Amino acid sequence: MSPYLRMVQWLPDWFRIWIQSQVLPALGLQPQIIATSLFRGIFDSFLFMMLATGLLAGGRYYLEGQYALPSSIQETVIKWAPVADHIAREADIPREVPLVLWFKENSMQARNPENCTGIIGAYDLVRSGEHPCFTPGPISDLEVSEQLAIAAVEFKVRCPEITYFTQDPETIKRCYFAYNAGTGAANRLNADESAYVMNNYNENYANMVYSDIELGTVQVTALGAWPTHLAFQSLVVGQMDVEERPLSLSILNISTQVYDLGTQVWHEWLGETAGMNEIMALPNGRSLDSTTCLGEPHKLGRFSLRPRLNPVSESPILTQDLHGCSYSLPGLDISSNNRSAVLQAPMPGEVTTYTDQWYNSTIRIENDEWIVWLLHPRSYFVEEGSVTRGQAVGVMGAVGYATGPHVHYTLYDKVSEVFVDPAAFLP
Repeated sequence: MSPYLRMVQWLPDWFRIWIQSQVLPALGLQPQIIATSLFRGIFDSFLFMMLATGLLAGGRYYLEGQYALPSSIQETVIKWAPVADHIAREADIPREVPLVLWFKENSMQARNPENCTGIIGAYDLVRSGEHPCFTPGPISDLEVSEQLAIAAVEFKVRCPEITYFTQDPETIKRCYFAYNAGTGAANRLNADESAYVMNNYNENYANMVYSDIELGTVQVTALGAWPTHLAFQSLVVGQMDVEERPLSLSILNISTQVYDLGTQVWHEWLGETAGMNEIMALPNGRSLDSTTCLGEPHKLGRFSLRPRLNPVSESPILTQDLHGCSYSLPGLDISSNNRSAVLQAPMPGEVTTYTDQWYNSTIRIENDEWIVWLLHPRSYFVEEGSVTRGQAVGVMGAVGYATGPHVHYTLYDKVSEVFVDPAAFLP
């Protein structure tokens, strides 16, 4: 158990159970809801005060990748990233979605169009009478936030299976299609054929034809929702490691850490966390003959420095066996039934965190004999410094080149100077 998650463990078990089962129900209190509401209120007030004073200003950052974004769009994305993240948590949708919808429907302008549908393209809500006309003209930051929240709720209504932690491309593309064309169309048709979703994803999806009630049939040149989603994600991740990180992204990073750590503390309080020595099934008859970049680990050395834990602390599942020699990080892909499982340090050492050239968020732990890499975490609990074995270091995610929440676990033997099979070091 992580020392960070022990803050409520000083209470005797019988007393903690008595409070949970007798006192709180008798008083009608729900401490999680109270604490969450308090934090949200404080955070909302802080963000809007920052926006109002212009302190959440984005710099001119350029995305080094396939989907080039105008500097004005990049500035807006960076400025609004923490607000969009907060809205996304409330609606339980991926954090990029509110900004993608704003980009797709109104090019991220703080101005309602003349057709009454607002910056979020709320055709159905306005025409059905569920929402009055969004008054055309310039709008304030507060009104932008309110409309993004409306869009987030509607997105969740049309795609209830999606969550804040969803990273599966097919699910996200289908949900964007449902937001644009309705759930019926999304269930019948292929999202990959939608210009709204896929335009300019690559050369096979260039200048797709789009049909719309308002626009008719037109040839599209703008980025589709899915490549925009990837571009926004890469933009935010790519700026996390710059020497002078934008203030808005620092806020986003801190709020994500607080959210993730708070969630784990709550589960710890309820006694729902898993032990450190989780057993993971491996395939029978594993053959490493084709894995030419691996070597034999040294036999001697200090036992206290040796990796001995699975980095995924809860219900680990092997999703892909050894791979990665081609990009010099051979390792295992490990996921979990809990798509936001805590990542723990397999060994003691010094932590550094960074984003690599493929936009993979990375936790690196090194001691005198071993180096460990954990790729794709959605947040860090420790960005640098010393950690002990079993200490919580982050939350499993799918940041970078990944198709779903998991950790790519790589192990290097400094004594033998070779990469080794991480499976040999699992419980």
